[in-house]
Order: sequence, then C-alpha cells, then structure tokens
Amino acid sequence: MYKLSSTGTNPVRNSGSFMQITRDTSPPTMGETTSRWAVFVFLLLAMVTLAFALGYGLKDYRGGDAPAAAVGGTAAPRNAATAAQDSVGAAILNEIFSLLQSQYVDKSTLDPATLRQAAITGVLNSLNDPHTAYLTPQELKAGALDLNSTYQGIGASVSDRSGAVQIIAPFRDSPAEAAGIKAGDIVLEVDGDRTDGWSSQEAVQRIRGVKGTIVTLKVKHLDGKQETLKVTRGEIQIESVFSEPNLEVIPGESGKDLVDRDGKVASDIAYINISQFHENTLNELRVKLKDVESKGYKGLVLDLRGNPGGLLSATVDVSDEFLATGVILSEVDAAGKTKSWSAKPGGLATKIPIIVLQDRSSASGAEVLAGALRDNGRAKIVGTRSFGKGTVNQLQPLKSCGDPKGCGALYLSIGRWLSPSGDQIEGVGVKPDIELPMTADDYIDKGDLQVFMAIDLLRGK
Repeated sequence: MYKLSSTGTNPVRNSGSFMQITRDTSPPTMGETTSRWAVFVFLLLAMVTLAFALGYGLKDYRGGDAPAAAVGGTAAPRNAATAAQDSVGAAILNEIFSLLQSQYVDKSTLDPATLRQAAITGVLNSLNDPHTAYLTPQELKAGALDLNSTYQGIGASVSDRSGAVQIIAPFRDSPAEAAGIKAGDIVLEVDGDRTDGWSSQEAVQRIRGVKGTIVTLKVKHLDGKQETLKVTRGEIQIESVFSEPNLEVIPGESGKDLVDRDGKVASDIAYINISQFHENTLNELRVKLKDVESKGYKGLVLDLRGNPGGLLSATVDVSDEFLATGVILSEVDAAGKTKSWSAKPGGLATKIPIIVLQDRSSASGAEVLAGALRDNGRAKIVGTRSFGKGTVNQLQPLKSCGDPKGCGALYLSIGRWLSPSGDQIEGVGVKPDIELPMTADDYIDKGDLQVFMAIDLLRGK
C-alpha cells in the first residue's frame, strides 16, 4: 500500500547489500557507456532475482552481517557451475546489445533511459509480485512510502494489484473523501493523462502535491459510473482512531450515534474505528479505550473496514491492547526462518467481548489485527474477506549505478505474515466468521447491516 503524500521519512528496515556484476572488456566509448547502462541494470537485477531464489548475497534484513540462508536453512553455495551460467547469461545479453547498436534498423529507439526502465520493469514483472517495485530517486525524495501521521496530498491509499490504479480507501475526513473518492474507485486519468500501465508509485508521484493545489482525477466507481473530480490537496493531520461510526449507521437519521436495528442508541455497546496504523495510533487508541472495561459495556465493535494497514510496530502494539497472552503474528522470511510477536500482559481491553468488522479494503495491518484477535479467541469477524496483503516489505537503497543524482531503491518482499493459526494472509485474506456483504444499495435501503449484526452478536441475539 502507498499513501498519497509528499513529506516525511520512510519507516523501513535496515538495508542489506547487493551483489555487484563485473565484466572484463576493453574500455568503451562514451556513447557505448551510456547506452550499455540499461544492460548493466538488467544484469544486476537479474542477479538480485537469482539471489532471492537461492538465498545468498543479501544480509539479514534485521541488520546482521550473516548472509541469509536458502529455504531449508542451508546457504546455497556459489559454485563454479552457477558462476559459469552467470557468465554465459551476461555474454549473451552483451552480444544482443552490441548487435542492436551496430545493426538495428532504428537506432533512435535505443534510448538508454527507456531501455533501463524496460529492463527494470521486465525483471520485476517476472516476479509476479505487486508489492516489489523500483522507486526512482525522485520518488524517494518526494516520500512515496511515507507512513507518518501528517503529510500533504489528497488522503487516500492506492494499489496496482488489480492491473489498474485503484483506490483502496480514502482517509477519513480527507480531501479525497470530501471530493467523492470512494474505496474501490479505478483512477482512469490524472490531470487528463491516462493511467494505463501505471504502477502505484507512478500514481502516487502524480497525484500527491503541495497543499492548496488541485489535481483532477477521472475515476470509475464500483457501479461502473465514471466521474471527473477536482481534489484540492491539503496538509492532513491524520487521526486514526475514532469512537464514532465512520458511516452514519442509519443514513440521514442516526448522525454520529451508534444505533441498533430499531434506531435506538446502543449505549450498552462500545465502538472503536481504526482507520490506519501510524506512529500515533497506539496513543490515540489508549485514550479511547481508557475505562472501557469498567463502564459495563456488553461488548466492543472494532471497525477495521477500509483500513489499508500501515506500520507493523503500531499494528503489534495495538493488537497487544486487546490480548493478555498469545501470538499476534508470525513472519516467515526468505530463508524459511520464522519469527513471532507475542502479546504481553497489561492491555486495556483484554476481557471485553469483541466483534471485528472488515471488508475487502481491510488490508495489511488490519488483517494482522483481525487474524490475531480471531485466532486467539478474542473476537469474531463480520463482513467480507479482506484484501490479502500479507507481505513483509523492505526498502533497499541502490548504490552502484554511478549516478551522482542517486540510483533509487528496490522496495521488495522479503517475507510473509502468517496469522497465529498459521494461515497465510498474502493473496488469500482473512475470512470472516460471518460472511455479510453490504452493497451501497443495501446501506441506503437498510442501514449499516454489518454494525447491526455486530450489536446483535454482542447482545447474545
């Protein structure tokens, strides 16, 4: 997930190191040096991809110096046969490029920058992993991976997982929400430019911007209707925890109150909505949870619908407030090693019955929290299957290109999150205990059916 933002620092893990490619050849001309850069990048990335597969050449992402082991726990040897294959592959690619340079009929198309990007795109597309991507120096400088509690932009998270630029969720009270951007919208155009083939990073770079400026988005809603919307970017203070329903439970009638099917205020039920996980989420949650278990509530509705995730550390800390014991999540890395996070005593809401609400826009940290509470017997889940983003990602700065402006970075998948019961989240999502889809028409005609169900379950109906 990427936040449409433009300021801040990237909360990423310690960097590892990449293997470097060397070759023995006569000194090239300046033109050859520039043009062959694309081939070098391709070779580098191909070797990195091979390193991922074999489990060598990368430092442990937690900052240690030992190389990661191959799947199964044994480091793959860098033997003569492997080295010979690498040499053959490099020679073939070098010869192909030499032939293009000398004989290709339209040499004007051999633009180094274009070929470099094509090489990068080709290698990363071969992984079939929407969460691994190359970030340019410009994207890094602009803060493409910011997960801070303040930023300048429109206030929405996007994904290119479906093959198009899609809004995962507009943030609560954001310019995006105010302009009519909805979860699930496909962004067709940005300021008149088609988004066909854009990555999430490209979309972020084009949509974010300085407070007060306007971006024009043409979107297709889930009902198929297309709409052109003008969104004024803002300086957004992102509050992430709320004690009032995000949706009006009965449209046009209930306001900010939590009400049941009969339209009566559900004063016997507590409500918490977590919209995302950032560095202030835990403190916000503690304020909202203070004394919640001493007020005699029959239960708590924990609303994670539209939550795109955020910081892993915040997710673990939030989960810990609802769990006295038990595993919160496990992570399996590229070496097949498993690390787990467990709850500690002292949480503020470890006894109150909980119903979690989720939908297909609940992703990443939201899925971790829902799975942790369900698998530890602390909650039941109502709604639809979640998004299915359970990949651990790491930002690896690239340093060997020789460009003084910077080489960019590789944002790559280095592990998978598993629920406490061992279920994979990536590509699967978290299945609800009670499947209860709710369309826009259902909501308008009948109210928030998922909230009603949660209240009924907590009341023992």
